[in-house]
Amino acid sequence: MGQLLVFLFAVIAFARFGIAFDPPTIPLGWTTAYPCAVDDASRILAKDSGAAAYTDNTPASCIERCDAANYTYAGVEYSGECHCGTGLVSIPQAAPTTDCNMTCTGNSSLSCGGAWRIQIYKSLALAPGEWAPQGCFLDTPLMPAFSAPVHTALASNLSLVHQCVDYCTHIGMPFSGVENASDCQCSLGLAAGAIALPDGVCNCAAVETLMVYKYQE
Repeated sequence: MGQLLVFLFAVIAFARFGIAFDPPTIPLGWTTAYPCAVDDASRILAKDSGAAAYTDNTPASCIERCDAANYTYAGVEYSGECHCGTGLVSIPQAAPTTDCNMTCTGNSSLSCGGAWRIQIYKSLALAPGEWAPQGCFLDTPLMPAFSAPVHTALASNLSLVHQCVDYCTHIGMPFSGVENASDCQCSLGLAAGAIALPDGVCNCAAVETLMVYKYQE
């Protein structure tokens, strides 16, 4: 009887406080740096923003907070804590993902670190650099200019190109392109067989022709 009670208590405790680690969906432009790492009172994130606790904490919401404050690292810990930093103080000591088993306060189906265990995420944003024109390319459903492009709609105005390259910089993609007055595309590179067109064919409002720019450090 005693063993049964111990078992039932363990099951209830795990259901309340623990969850098996499952890699979460995180915002575009960020990546998982350490699925689970050791933290301590001196903090592993450089210029740590502090152990702020949130009732809606998840890896995604923490990343969004850190991103909005221009931090390049984010970490969730002890269920409700969201940490933001500018880098790593040292190479973190990896911990078993089973150590990061505390449920997130914002979503009980996700894990948010543990006691002195932190899940660390890193921004993929490109370092400051220049964007150089690469010319005009055909861009149709059958003959795309970019390989696996990420699309976003931007306000149609004279700064469309600047808005687009800024967005692509932020999500860490070194190719940017604009067309159709508001369509901004970001990619890791040109599609195989991409067809170059005469420069005069392209403009920001043109359809199925993409003005392409490439990031250069």
